[in-house]
Parts: sequence; structure tokens; C-alpha cells
Amino acid sequence: MKKFLVVLVVLAISCFSAVAFAVDVSVDGSVEIRSRDFSDLTGDKSQENNQADTQERVRLGVNAKAGDNLKGRVQIENDWDTWGRFEAPQGNSLTPSATTGRIDIREAWIDFMLPDLPVGIKGGHQLLQLGQGWFFRSMKYGSDAWLAYWGSGNNTLAGVNVKVNEGSAALANDDIDAYVLLDVYKIDDKNTVGIDLTDVNFRNPGRVVGADGNDLYNIGLNYTGDLGVVKLKGEVDIQTGSDKTTAVEHKYKGYQVVAQGVIPVNDLSLNATLAYGSGPKAGSNDNDQIITILDMDQHYTFLYEYKVPTAENSPATTPPGNLHTGFANTEAVNVGAGYKVSKSFDAALNLWYLMAVEKTNVPIAGGAPGSTSDKIGWE
Repeated sequence: MKKFLVVLVVLAISCFSAVAFAVDVSVDGSVEIRSRDFSDLTGDKSQENNQADTQERVRLGVNAKAGDNLKGRVQIENDWDTWGRFEAPQGNSLTPSATTGRIDIREAWIDFMLPDLPVGIKGGHQLLQLGQGWFFRSMKYGSDAWLAYWGSGNNTLAGVNVKVNEGSAALANDDIDAYVLLDVYKIDDKNTVGIDLTDVNFRNPGRVVGADGNDLYNIGLNYTGDLGVVKLKGEVDIQTGSDKTTAVEHKYKGYQVVAQGVIPVNDLSLNATLAYGSGPKAGSNDNDQIITILDMDQHYTFLYEYKVPTAENSPATTPPGNLHTGFANTEAVNVGAGYKVSKSFDAALNLWYLMAVEKTNVPIAGGAPGSTSDKIGWE
């Protein structure tokens, strides 16, 4: 009987807590359906790589807020389930492998302020990006992370610990962790600047005995502003550090510059993008190519980078080239226009010209087998 009473007490406290803290609860969600038809995705006309499908994505989120000091969110989704097939979601934020079920957790976090202090802590599975999101972006399926932030006036300082990848749960030396210190300063209501310092620590169980670690340091600068005629976004990333886990030390020397502008004219908007990401230099023992940690969503073009391999020339890939690598070994120029037809319908047209910074033999280059080229093309 005592055990039964204890259970009742626990249930009563749980119910009371739910009533006491879930003061403001809201539900949001979406249902998206798309049909697609692709031809020759490899760029090799001698091989057919066609794809046609209809897919549906469903998202459902619950938000809870208790006063000004405590809030949380849980969101679930199925990731583009193909009609006519019972399949798992097509991937998490960092790897192309499918997860275990049809429904996955996209967000699950709690955000609370410390009593009488302008300090907040946010922990759990959350959507994250640094700056404009060209070095680190985890906005598709989120990442497990702790975030502590302090705000005073127009300035916000934050420290973030992201579990980028968990290897074997039985090993502590095969993970990837990111440690970030960032500062965001609001110049005025229309202009914001930021800086982020990131240490990506790669643990390697197969490293040379006695060798030091593998740390990639990224320094990011970003700007978001409204200059009246034009709205601007910019990001610069510079990388340093080294990989000492192999017989020959490899230093990180990548960098990238991305600038985006939009000129609004009533219901019409004109936009442009200039981007440059360093690539691997022939004969170099260093990592001269910009290294990015990006999710599997579309980042700029729809075919290049999202559907077909980029000019990213990692020696670990055969042939070179991966998806979702941002502007790694890529220079891009974009011009476009958008028009707001009605309150619920927008139309846009964009033209991209793409080139590889360093010559590559990825299939998109279209050269003969074994040849290299810096040409990518138009989209």
C-alpha cells in the first residue's frame, strides 16, 4: 500500500508540474508535397542517372512557455517520405545514412534564465548555425548541444558545446566535438556584426602512437545590415590548426568569403551573391581547402551541391566530390529577381555561374576520365 501511495504522490506532483509550468502552449506544423523529375544527375551523358518521385514531409511542433524565464520546444518530422514506399527518413544533419524510424526528433530543448541574472542556458537537440551559416549549419535535423549566453544592452556573448558526431558509445576517442565562443553586437535596429571562434576537435582512435591531436580552428566574421537601398549579408571564415595524428602533419589553411545583397522595390526584389571558397593546392601537404560542417538541406543552388557532387576535392572520396559542402573549392556568382504575386504566393528566378577554384576531376566538370577542369557551368 505504501508503494501505491508513493506512485499516486509522484503522479500528482507530475500533473501539478505540468499545469504549473505549461502556462502558454502552442502547436505549429506543416505538410509539404513535392514532385520532381531529374535527368543525367552525374553529368556523364554516357550513363543515365534519372530520378522521378513524389515526396511528402510532415512537421509537428509543440512550444511551451512559463513566464519570461522558462521555455521549451519539441518538434517531430518525417523527412520527405516517398509516396508508395514505407521508408525511414533520408538522413540526419551530418551523414547521408538513414535513421532508424519514419518519425524523427528535429528539436527537443529547454531554455531557462538563471534567477536574478542576465544569463541563460539552453540544452538539448536544437537548430544551430554560426554567422550566416556558411561554415557551420545544422538547421535540418539539429545537433545535440549546450549553450550558455549572457546579454547586456546591445551585446550578446555565448559559449556553445556541440556534439558534432558520436562514434562508438564505448569509446571516448572517436568523437567530433565543437567548442564555440561567439559575440554578437547590435549596432542599431538595422545593423548587426558578429564574431565566432570555433575549435573542432577530431578524435582519431587510429592515430600514430604518441602523436598530438587534430584540431581545426575557425575564425568567423559576419554582418547583417540594411543600408537603405540594399540589404546586405556577409561572412568571412579563416581556418588554422593542424592534424598531428598522422605520420605527416597537415595544417589547416582554408578560407572563404560570401556576400549577399537584396534590393527591394515594392513587390519586386533584386538579389545577388558573390562567394569564394579555397580549394586544395596541388603538391601541398596542408589542408588548403575550406572545411565546412553543413546539414543536408539546400544551401544555394538546387542541383549543384544539393543533388550532384561539388568541386570539393577531398582525398577521402573516390571520385572526389561530395554533397552539402557549401563553397568548398567553389567560386560562385548569382543574380536573380523575386516578385510577390500575392500575400501567399512568391515567384523567383535565379541564375548562377559556378567555377572550381582549383582544377578537379569531379564528374560535374565534364572532362574525359582522368582529366581535370575548373569548369562547372550555369544553373
